[in-house]
Amino acid sequence: MNAKTLTSFASGLLLSATVCAVVYFFGPEQATSTKAEEKPSVEELKSLLSAEGYVVQTEDEWNNAIAEAKNSVEVPKEEPKVEETEAEKKEEVKEEKEEPAEPVVHKTVITVSEGMTSYEVGKALISANIISGDAWDFANLVEKKGVAKYLKLGSFEINSDMTTDEIISIIFKKR
Repeated sequence: MNAKTLTSFASGLLLSATVCAVVYFFGPEQATSTKAEEKPSVEELKSLLSAEGYVVQTEDEWNNAIAEAKNSVEVPKEEPKVEETEAEKKEEVKEEKEEPAEPVVHKTVITVSEGMTSYEVGKALISANIISGDAWDFANLVEKKGVAKYLKLGSFEINSDMTTDEIISIIFKKR
């Protein structure tokens, strides 16, 4: 390379850098929208959330669901008591001891809100007597299954007859 070629090349680089600087500093600003963003309607929001797998309810629907869940717990009715003799009472006590008692089924509605973790879901399930053990055990099981990041928002009716795997599959859903 001779000096003339090198000078021409350097001049070309300097000229192109100058043009880029002028366009950058004095050129048109990035497009900014002066038009106000349109807010989606309630129905559009509901359809978008439903398409993503979320449950959308009004406050009245929520209150009705809670009331139905509370009413679905059956209360055993007591039969009117008749005077019994001591022998009948002893026989009845023997029969009660022989027959295994039916397990109590606990039902609850778990509401998962934004920001909750699998540990908090485990604490809620334990406080509702749905699962036994520790909330960390539940969180570790969820983590081991690889679904911790798929916690769904919404309300879920859960009962203690369900296995832990069934509960996890209801509350945590992969897309």
